[in-house]
Amino acid sequence: MKRTTYWKLLATTFLIFGMINCAGTKEEKNDEIAGLLAIVNATNLQISGAWTYYNGTSSYSGDAFNTPGTVKSGDLIVTNAYFKQTSVEGSGSIYEADILEYDNTKQVLYVKFIAHPFGGAGKYSAYYWTLYSDNKFYICNDIAGNKNSLAEIKESIQRNDKTNMNSGCYTNNTFTPGTGFIWFRMEAK
Repeated sequence: MKRTTYWKLLATTFLIFGMINCAGTKEEKNDEIAGLLAIVNATNLQISGAWTYYNGTSSYSGDAFNTPGTVKSGDLIVTNAYFKQTSVEGSGSIYEADILEYDNTKQVLYVKFIAHPFGGAGKYSAYYWTLYSDNKFYICNDIAGNKNSLAEIKESIQRNDKTNMNSGCYTNNTFTPGTGFIWFRMEAK
């Protein structure tokens, strides 16, 4: 009997010390958590959030069609699956869309409009974004958008100058060749 108690105590001690060595360190657990968070962040749309948007940089003086960069132009709501742009200029236009795909590396998202103020519901478009030197996100829509399929919008030849927020959106347009349109500056609500 004494031998059985001794063996039970020895086996229990061996198991306890063995399990302590398998537990890992706090640093290893922190590394695992950081790795999991990196995976989650990589799969989330970089510009998800509720935003107020303005025309160009804050020093943009405006023009015949656009208010200065200090005047609110509208609101954006962006999730991994939904996009809504509400303009406060003019008639208060609302663009609402399902996000079909996005690529954080290429900084583009592809949408299919649910609601469009100019008859584009059911059409496809793209939005491009960049993080500019002032540490603000800027977004530029595919001006020639409203295509009939996702494949068509992915073939867009729109070129954007990510160094010029006041006239670098769609620089190869046919309306003002060589000069593009404003990017929208996004500021968190």
